Order: sequence, then structure tokens, then C-alpha cells
Amino acid sequence: MPIIRKYQMSGLFAAVLLLTACGGNTPPDHRSPVTLPLYTEGDADNGAIIYKDACGQCHQLNAGLNKKGPQLMNIYGAPAAELKDYTYSEGLKKSGWVWDAKTLDPYIADAEKAMLNSKMLSNPMPDAKERADVIAYLSTLRAAAPIVEDDKK
Repeated sequence: MPIIRKYQMSGLFAAVLLLTACGGNTPPDHRSPVTLPLYTEGDADNGAIIYKDACGQCHQLNAGLNKKGPQLMNIYGAPAAELKDYTYSEGLKKSGWVWDAKTLDPYIADAEKAMLNSKMLSNPMPDAKERADVIAYLSTLRAAAPIVEDDKK
């Protein structure tokens, strides 16, 4: 390939990248505020410690700060796979699940067993008390919906 042709292709590629980046700043997606009552069958304080060790490497608690896994603020009572700024597995998208104790418990116990082709590749958590503590902690993660610029007018 002649050098001139190579530079034309590089320029074209750069232009395409610039155009795709000009879509404006899309605000980070967030979940609606939690409406379910706190889950009280576990110890939320102990759940926070377990969460930090077992979940914190892959999950953040702030909108727009997805890591390997999606952020988890307002996860308790939320429909599965609802954040538009995270790419979920097809199975989770089609599950129809709502994240409550009934769905979180088996998923935290062994995500790969609970959901075929799960993207969550964590170690299984066989201890039911630890899972209840994590679920109790997740049920405390509550934040108000962010104020959108259009709402201020």
C-alpha cells in the first residue's frame, strides 16, 4: 500500500473517531430510588465488610463508575440489567429478574450456577449468613435520583 494511501486511511479513521465522540456528554445512568423496605434478615454492617472484600473489586457505588461489574447504588428492588451505561449478559437482560433477597441470594451464592453464561465471575459464597449480610447491606444503598438540568427549569 503506498504511503499516501496509508495516511488517507489514518486520517479517515481519526475523523470517524472524532465524529463518534462528538455526541455530547451523556450523563451516567442511574437506578430509581429504592422503594422496598430494608432487608433485616442480615447484618448490614458486617455485609459492608464482606462487600468490600468480595464485591468491591468489580462494583462501585456511584452512577457512571462501572468497573468489571455495574455500579450497585439503588440495586435492591431494581430490575436486573437496567443501566444503559453497562453491557450485561444476554441471559441477565432476558431474565426479568428484580434484585431482591429471592434473586440476590442464589446469584451471590454462585452466579454461574444461577445464571448460565453470567458475566459475574466471582467466587461462590456458600455461607448463607454472609449472603444475608451482603443483601442487608445492598438494601441500605439508597440515593435520591440526580437532578437533571431540564428539571431545574
